[in-house]
Amino acid sequence: MDLTDGVYDDSETVLPDAAIEMLDAYHKLLINSPKIMIAAVNGPGIGYGTSSIALFDLVYAVPETYFFTPFVKWGLCAEACSSFTFASILGRQKASALILADERMTLMTEVLNVAERIAKLPAESLQVNKALMMAPFRKQLLKANEVEITTLRKRARNHEAKNAIKTFAEGQYRKRKVKLRSML
Repeated sequence: MDLTDGVYDDSETVLPDAAIEMLDAYHKLLINSPKIMIAAVNGPGIGYGTSSIALFDLVYAVPETYFFTPFVKWGLCAEACSSFTFASILGRQKASALILADERMTLMTEVLNVAERIAKLPAESLQVNKALMMAPFRKQLLKANEVEITTLRKRARNHEAKNAIKTFAEGQYRKRKVKLRSML
């Protein structure tokens, strides 16, 4: 689902309950998965594209990647446990800069070499060690997910979110039109 797929001025919500339920199930899957989860990012991570990767075990990105979470700007709230994971991973100040201050973050690394190296390691040992590393955080992640999903459901129906996302979608539409015209 892409926020630029349509303008939501006639809808009760900017994010249907079915989509929120899907996110909830996906978050729980990532939190509870015994497999090593690797995110390979090949471009900008905006909103959910940034918040969700904090649930992965390893994240690698191309040099030009940047991460951006316009939750406040769009009238929404943190999602994918990012209210917990960002502070845990980045520290409270950097997490606040990312979530509250609309700051962008970059990182550079190479994913395929690491993924290939991990694929050659003993699978059971990987799963045992991942389970040990996740054990102290699982309950906190599930609780953060529960609170965020409840809040997201409310914020998605809020007039601030509807107006902000409508403005964003209209801006994206105008940019695409200009780009298409310049290509002709």
